[in-house]
Amino acid sequence: MCIPRITIPLTPYMPPKGGKPVEIKRIRPQDALDLKGFIEELKPSIIKTCSIGENPWSVISVYSPYSPDIHVMVMETSPDRYLPGPEWVPDAEGDLLMDVWCSIVDYIGQREENETIHVGYNWSPRSWGEPEEKTGFQSIPTKWHAMLWGWPPFPPKNESNEYFSWIDPSVLSLVARRLLCENTYAQPLADLIRQRLEQSFPEGSRFVELFPPWEWKADSRGIHVKFNTPIKHVLSTPNFFSQVLKPLAVLMDDILRELTEAMTRLQCRSIDDILIKTEHGPLHEVDLNNLRKAPDFRPLDEIKHTFQKQGYPDTLLTSLMEPVRNRCKEAGNPDDWWRKGFGYALVVSGPSKGARGELRIMPGVYVGSGGVVEAEGVVLCRPEDRRMKTKDIKRKSRILWELADMLNDQYPE
Repeated sequence: MCIPRITIPLTPYMPPKGGKPVEIKRIRPQDALDLKGFIEELKPSIIKTCSIGENPWSVISVYSPYSPDIHVMVMETSPDRYLPGPEWVPDAEGDLLMDVWCSIVDYIGQREENETIHVGYNWSPRSWGEPEEKTGFQSIPTKWHAMLWGWPPFPPKNESNEYFSWIDPSVLSLVARRLLCENTYAQPLADLIRQRLEQSFPEGSRFVELFPPWEWKADSRGIHVKFNTPIKHVLSTPNFFSQVLKPLAVLMDDILRELTEAMTRLQCRSIDDILIKTEHGPLHEVDLNNLRKAPDFRPLDEIKHTFQKQGYPDTLLTSLMEPVRNRCKEAGNPDDWWRKGFGYALVVSGPSKGARGELRIMPGVYVGSGGVVEAEGVVLCRPEDRRMKTKDIKRKSRILWELADMLNDQYPE
């Protein structure tokens, strides 16, 4: 078995009125605690800002992208609004936002260069601490940001080109192998998610019409469900955000918060209360220390009782106990530590020309790299010691100028 690998260097955005590509700082979790500061840093990469529910939602060129073709992120860019996930977005605002997503998806799909379309996001807003902040899942934990991109056709197996290659899983790091193909947590977490889906969405609901819980399947990367309609049609379903995406995000938040608090004394809502203070400026040192400190591991008998009471799958505790305990005790190899508060990646993908696709959720249990690309079964390499060739920067920037023109017609200033 071979796994596809994508290697994309840094890609600064070139403004449409000439000048050199704008080098920006790659935003890290620490930077994301200064809402005003990091939004200011992103401004040169914003190609269009739309007023959605009287709030600014910006389409942003991605400095460290997933694709040699188009890749943008869509994020609310108020300098004083903490917005870590879909569960924090008002229903009406989110439903209006889907129109922007659909316009971008339509544009990506019309490009002949792209074989597939991908829309997704990473979530791990409570993962604070030295190991959690190094890499993986939500790079900007204080602002939910959807990623939308297209991939050209991959070369045939055992062939490669400038950006795509194939590798044997044996050469991957432990962190990557565990995420993509070798773990014990994916199946029991998938069982729990499927169980909650069946309990949360009644027959006849918009969610069940699109993604029937009994059709979801598990594999080593989490849980997924197929659909037989173009991606744009799924996203343009009336009230898709308020009746499908947001309730799914709420469900995932509930599951991962419950598991966190069942195994540790970390109180997730207390972390949220600290982080919402970023709306008023940088956090004080006491708050930073509280965010980053190792949680206390609950007594094992107490954990077992809670798991039994909640009806969690029998194998779930076995797969989670060691990494959670290691993180709490800060013992052993950090590669074997739990990601505080857990994380997940959610991605909708399908062919650019075709009526089919997949919705996938990949849980994040351990510290280390991971996100929507890995959820697609692809290894992502984004070297930060070099940037894309100038001709390719110009090519990618022109694509974004064209997208901005299209959005300007739909969302005039």
